[in-house]
Formats: sequence, structure tokens, C-alpha cells
Amino acid sequence: MIKAILFDIDNTLFPSSEFAELARKNAINAMIAAGLNADPDKAYSKLLQIIKKYGPNYPKHFNILLRELGVKPNPKIIAAGVVAYHQTKSSIFPFPDVPKTILQLREHYTLCVASEGKAIKQWDKLIRLGLHNFFHHVFVTPKKTKNFYSSIIKKLKIQPNEAVMVGDSVEKDIKPAKEAGITTILLSHQKDKRADYTITAIKELLPILQELRE
Repeated sequence: MIKAILFDIDNTLFPSSEFAELARKNAINAMIAAGLNADPDKAYSKLLQIIKKYGPNYPKHFNILLRELGVKPNPKIIAAGVVAYHQTKSSIFPFPDVPKTILQLREHYTLCVASEGKAIKQWDKLIRLGLHNFFHHVFVTPKKTKNFYSSIIKKLKIQPNEAVMVGDSVEKDIKPAKEAGITTILLSHQKDKRADYTITAIKELLPILQELRE
């Protein structure tokens, strides 16, 4: 019998990839409006290269962008990018079916977030999404591994087969959770045999969980 449901955040509770792209493009446009002489498409492409090299949590992407574009450090241009980026990110919202489905599930299961990244950033997302009070526990790790999921099971004082993990990444959400003995549900428009189930929307969890209860 399933007792706990673990959820990833990005591209599971909200469309993070879409918002990230929009925020970065808005930042580039704001920097150009503030005086940056650059082609927006080329600047955006360069920004993606910088993010790939330094990681999404590096705090000085825009500083490096100016340097890579051959532009002297300019606080006004950098600030314009930072403000536009955060203004866009502040408007994030969950997938339409998430709040209602989560509330329904909360009546019967222990709901947890199992996310990868920096804890303060994951909490920031949950608060901006208005979902921070929907979950009983929030677990964050620098890297998702079998041990991470096993530690969650231990903290919840349940057996691995009494939990399910819901996420959009096979490598981060499905494989390590399955190695820990947890039932896995992939949120994707493409099926993957490595996941026990595949859904295209969070509301599709309901019949699967009913099946697992029978």
C-alpha cells in the first residue's frame, strides 16, 4: 500500500524550462535596452554557453556575458539583466492541474518534495508557486542518488514499496529512485521502459494510485 508520494519540482510541478528561457531572453532584452550593443540572438546563445559552463546557480552569468561580448563591466547593464530575470521568474505558476490534485492526494498520503539543487532556491520556487504549505516534507540534495532516496524512506519510517517518485527526468528521478526500491512515475510525453508508469499530467496520478491500492 502506498503511503508517501515524492515529487520533483522543475518540469513536474511547474514548467521550469519555459520560464527559464523566457527569463533569460527578457534579461538580454533589458540589457540591450540599458545600452548593451549586441544582437539579442547571439547574446542569448552566448548566455546559454556560459550557463552550461558555470552551472545555473553561478551568480555572475551577466558579468561574464559582458566580458565574452567584449564589453567593459557596466553596473547599469548588469543590473537591468538581473532585475528583468528575477521579475520574470517571480511570475511562475504551477501546471493547471497541480494544486487541485495535490490537495486531493494530501488527504490520503504523505506528500514530499524530493529535489536537486540548493535548498534556498527550491524553497523559493515552492513559495513563489504557492505550494510550500501543500507538502509535509521537503528534501533537497546537491545530487540525486540511490542513497538520497533511501534516506527519505528511512526518515519517513516506511518501506520502499510504500512510496512512489514522480518526476520528469529518467536520470535524476527515475533511475536512482528505482534503485532504492521505490515505484517510479515519469512525467513525460514519451514513454520510457525504465519507469514503472508514464503520465502526461499530474492528475493522471489518481487512477494509478487507485490501481496500486487494489
